[in-house]
Amino acid sequence: MNYEEIKQLRAYARYDGIYLAIVWAASFTCFLASPLLGILATFSSILTLSTPFFVAYRLKVYREIGLNGIISFKRAYFYCIRVFMNAALLFSLTQWLYMNFLDHGKVASMVASITSLPEYDSFFAALGISREEFTATLPEAFSATPMVINSLMYEIFFGSIISLIVSALMARNKK
Repeated sequence: MNYEEIKQLRAYARYDGIYLAIVWAASFTCFLASPLLGILATFSSILTLSTPFFVAYRLKVYREIGLNGIISFKRAYFYCIRVFMNAALLFSLTQWLYMNFLDHGKVASMVASITSLPEYDSFFAALGISREEFTATLPEAFSATPMVINSLMYEIFFGSIISLIVSALMARNKK
């Protein structure tokens, strides 16, 4: 790849990373609003599970429009990794801003209310801790920095795995 091709790939990946971050932010918003309207939890899951299909679609657009229908596995993988990195960084920034300035313990209280259900008794027994101990650790676990760092690492890790699959399926050496 020459410099112009790298520049083109970076431009497409940058915009598509922004689009993917918007999808993830919409999913996160639906998750946060799910106590108000239960169907939003389903929308949140659907948006999250649509990630590989969205990236595959955007890769197809890049392949067809930007590269005239031909893309190698290596270039497709590099593109997908860039999309996931851009999206993960932008979404993590969005998450950090939300957790620092707007959350005020809402996510931790959501988890506490969910785990207070009797169905979670076996979960706590398997962990070997009491419900009270678990609830006491929630504010620390769901503070801004640890949550965002964990989220960023998961997004990059799963993004690299998804990128392998999407790149293998979408690579095309002949028109």
